[in-house]
Amino acid sequence: MSGLNESLLDSNHVEIVGVQEQGRAHAPDDAEELLHMAAVPPLVRNESMESRKSIKQSVSGVYGRLERLDVDPINQPYYVDAHRKLERGYNPNGQIVFTSKVFYRWILTVLIGMAIAIVARGVQVAIQVLVDQRNDQVEMYVKQGSSMFQSFVFFAVWNSCFALVGGLLTITLEPATAADGIAEIKAFMNGTHVKRFLKLRTILVKIVGTILAACSGLASGSEGPLIHIGAGIASGVTRGDKVQSLCFEFSPAILGRFHNDRDRRHFISAGAGAGMAAAFGAPIGGVLFVLEETSNAWTPQLIWHMFTAALVATVSLAFIKADLNSGDVSLAGLLSFGTTNTVQRLRDGGILADSSVEAPIYWWEIIMFVVVGIFGGIVGGVFNRAVSLLSLVRPRNNLLRALEVFSISLITSASIFYLVVLNPVCRDNGLWTCKEAGNWGDWCSGPLDLDTCKGPTSSCANASAWICHGGSSSGRSCRDSDCEQLGGKCLPLQIPSINRGMQMGCDVGQYNELATLLFGHHELSISRMMTQAWPFSPYSIASMLKAAAVTFVLMLVTFGAHIPTGIFMPCVFIGSCLGRVVGEYVKLYVDPRVFAGIYALAGASAVLGGVQRGTISLVIIMIEGTGNVHSLLPVVVSTCVANLVGNFFGKEGLYDVLIKRKKLRFLPHVPDSFMSLCFVGDVMSRPVVSFKVIEKIGDIVDVLRSCSHNGFPVVSVEDEKDPSSTPAGRMEGTILRSTLRTLLSARFQRDAAKAQSMWQRITSERKEDLNLNGDKEMYIQMETSRLTGTKISHSVKDWEWALFTGSDRDRYINLGPYMNAAPYTVHETCLLNKAFDLFQQMSLRHLPVLDVCNRPVGIITRDNLTNKLLHKTISSYFRPEEVYLQPDEVRTPRLHGAQQVQRQRQRIVIQSTIDEDSDMKESMTTGGSISSWQSRLAAALGMSC
Repeated sequence: MSGLNESLLDSNHVEIVGVQEQGRAHAPDDAEELLHMAAVPPLVRNESMESRKSIKQSVSGVYGRLERLDVDPINQPYYVDAHRKLERGYNPNGQIVFTSKVFYRWILTVLIGMAIAIVARGVQVAIQVLVDQRNDQVEMYVKQGSSMFQSFVFFAVWNSCFALVGGLLTITLEPATAADGIAEIKAFMNGTHVKRFLKLRTILVKIVGTILAACSGLASGSEGPLIHIGAGIASGVTRGDKVQSLCFEFSPAILGRFHNDRDRRHFISAGAGAGMAAAFGAPIGGVLFVLEETSNAWTPQLIWHMFTAALVATVSLAFIKADLNSGDVSLAGLLSFGTTNTVQRLRDGGILADSSVEAPIYWWEIIMFVVVGIFGGIVGGVFNRAVSLLSLVRPRNNLLRALEVFSISLITSASIFYLVVLNPVCRDNGLWTCKEAGNWGDWCSGPLDLDTCKGPTSSCANASAWICHGGSSSGRSCRDSDCEQLGGKCLPLQIPSINRGMQMGCDVGQYNELATLLFGHHELSISRMMTQAWPFSPYSIASMLKAAAVTFVLMLVTFGAHIPTGIFMPCVFIGSCLGRVVGEYVKLYVDPRVFAGIYALAGASAVLGGVQRGTISLVIIMIEGTGNVHSLLPVVVSTCVANLVGNFFGKEGLYDVLIKRKKLRFLPHVPDSFMSLCFVGDVMSRPVVSFKVIEKIGDIVDVLRSCSHNGFPVVSVEDEKDPSSTPAGRMEGTILRSTLRTLLSARFQRDAAKAQSMWQRITSERKEDLNLNGDKEMYIQMETSRLTGTKISHSVKDWEWALFTGSDRDRYINLGPYMNAAPYTVHETCLLNKAFDLFQQMSLRHLPVLDVCNRPVGIITRDNLTNKLLHKTISSYFRPEEVYLQPDEVRTPRLHGAQQVQRQRQRIVIQSTIDEDSDMKESMTTGGSISSWQSRLAAALGMSC
């Protein structure tokens, strides 16, 4: 066996948490036999040993040790045949037919969409009820003549209590629920196993925390966290033991079929897309958002399942909300803005409203939409840069984190409340009736309406109805003369059911603009800014600018605190305010015919694009949210311009910034341009730790105890009779750490000492007595543990390492039947950019590096492909003038053959660490001399270089 490697093979598994997909040597006779295996009771371990507590490995940070997903399927006869029969079968005519796994995958996809819709509706209802109760109570204090200080105390206490409880739940129970969780989902889809953020308890805390945060008046929304919640619900499908305890109709064997990283990532993609679709009522936008922002593997099957889950979530939510919309199912999402239904509701309430479908877009307005996009890009770029800087000063102590959440809540309450109180801007409600007219009480369109009201002294007054106060007809609808003759007075009445804002100290028939913008539901304010037309502009320019500025600052300090928060709603709100302001100025000073609401829609798209740097998905989401394609051009122009302007502040979107700040491992979609200068041998970890196909138990135990690598190359055993036919050290396959621990666990089962026990069958005192085939019971044991979704019950415990006796350590085991016999490999002189493409596109965890004799000489993992190590390698092996060429410089070839050989022979070994920012400091040796066709040819010809 080769020497131990202090470098990284993949230093991820310190504490093994589950059996991954392993190689099998024999396939069962049919798929039903595999299902029967799951029902076989596990082999019982020695009770005296099992009663001891295993030594737990220490984990640090919010997510513990970050691991790489094992997405690459195992190439073994047992695994391939069993799972191929479960996936698809063939009828006698040779046509492909669906089997049970395909059927259950579709069933579970539909159930995921329905569950997300139910949860989304529950979150929305809870938020609406609690926010309405708070606002009603505040308005009641104001109407009763209470002092503003008393009203503020109630407002601040309400908000602070909700925020503090939500923060404490996040800090004490699940810190992974902070923010919206999209950065973690993006890292997970990239191949990093982020622990704990998809656990059942995490999702429950996320749901409760999202409700509490939204009800506390913080500048956040529920749309972003809903994506995390959807991913968590979908992840539960792949956790057989967890879901079985809740859904008894599903057996562990059914759910266990999806208990692997490949299917798990598949379902999480569908769940995240369904969460986005439920938030905005945009099934296509939800699918595109996941594909654009998070997913690395695009397949037709994945897209169909994502679209199905998103469509089911959208339709289910629309039917759930239909009873509140008179049976209308067009308002499908939690945040529906600017739809035809919304416009009609505003018109029915007496407000002159319009939609972008009915509004022309003039060619010169494209310039104005570019201006809106510039503003959105500036807002997004500044926000991302500020979030990155603020993350450096966020508290690390739990007590300080709780105080931070409490302080942010108090600051938010004070800022909003006193801005509303000290700067009241009252505006007519937009509900008008005729006064002192022959048709007193009839609806009219506003003070400019001179035709509807009949009579010389008639006028269109701001009132939804006229009620007689006092006299014998008190409480009845009246006209002025009728009421006065009976001893009463005809006064205007505002109908609460069609009240479009918070009165908050304003007169009857008026609403407080800032109170409506900052206290009320943002969805209604956004809808009015996108749809309400002239002359009844919903808010003044000054109020919208103040609301946008205050929300931006509060969103900046809130996002990143330890409480579930989202940025979609605040970004849409800020963008709508800024866009509507631009539209109002264009209407006032350029052309009164323009529709200012479409500028609000363009502004919302621009701010979202500037923050997230998304394009296609955001455009589709906004189009689906408005219910028409007439606004496509403004949305596309503003979003693209915002992306370009935002890049001047930094190339990374918000989620990329968070991934870097949270130290989540992430590989870009395209290789770095410098990778074309390097070979794989320049960055691979060496020397590699490997096992022979037939290995001693003692050597395996020593390696597993001395390093934390997850996978190991398996090399050939030399043919003692004819060494030239089978040279020693040739690459035969790879084997995972979890497989080795499962094999060694057979030593500690009750019947291990018996002659026919599993331990005696898979090991032998002599190499010649080993069986070339794998043991069927061992395969069943591995499959049972995987199908039930449990942690490794059949795995050697940490305290059992020392219990291997001398005779145990001298026994041999054949690793061939249990290894992956066909792993991806690369040559050491392969260009690094090509190896990067292979590693990324195939979602690999380990990429063995071979020499010209097919012997493993190194290992590539995602840590060997980081920009930090790449630039260190470039600076060590090249001179600056060789790397950075001037635009007019021509040098072909870059290096002569003799120089190339000399560099390959004299390259130094680079000593580094896996990640200087991580809590786990582990030595990493990379680089060194490599052997290429040039160096071998020079040696064969005796050339001196």
